[in-house]
Amino acid sequence: MSLSTKKPLLAVIGRSNTGKSSLCRLLAPRSAARLIKVGKKPGVTRGPREIDNGDYTIVDLPGFGYMAHASKKFQGDVQDRIIGFIEERHREVFLAIEVLNIEAFRTAFDKHKDASIPFDKELFDFLQEFEIPTVVLANKADKLRENAVDAEMAYVTEALGLRGLPSFPPGNLLPFSAKEGAGVAVLKEKIRTYLEAFTRD
Repeated sequence: MSLSTKKPLLAVIGRSNTGKSSLCRLLAPRSAARLIKVGKKPGVTRGPREIDNGDYTIVDLPGFGYMAHASKKFQGDVQDRIIGFIEERHREVFLAIEVLNIEAFRTAFDKHKDASIPFDKELFDFLQEFEIPTVVLANKADKLRENAVDAEMAYVTEALGLRGLPSFPPGNLLPFSAKEGAGVAVLKEKIRTYLEAFTRD
């Protein structure tokens, strides 16, 4: 998986253990998908990993937040690497996918919102500052009761400030299940649309 700056980049970003690498496996060619490590413990992806996907390159960025057996300094360094990547290469990114664990999002967000801006929100706002089109993927929706999905999606909308945001179409918040493949066709269509718009500019 060699680094490439010649193709547009699809940046996959999110907390540790939200299913980012599983998503990359769904999007990547079969030959590359086999090489993408997926683990139950947070912190499997330790640095930006670039995967050639034909017309574009998938960038699987390391997960931020809690990682088992990792120091706070290491976790801070990971966040710095994510921010540095966006600052340095934002012009190459045609779409960012911020992956959330919809089952655990409310608990994680509420834990920090009174003390500071949770990094989920900070990261989303940072992407908007660089005018990077963004899809927020509410992964693990299959783990919620059907009648709970709408409530959790509404919570994400309010927490990230998505309602009425000119740079964020309402359809860019997607319920998803990397495990079951639910939502993959819709996501791939969005990726294709943004890629075509990017390459035309």
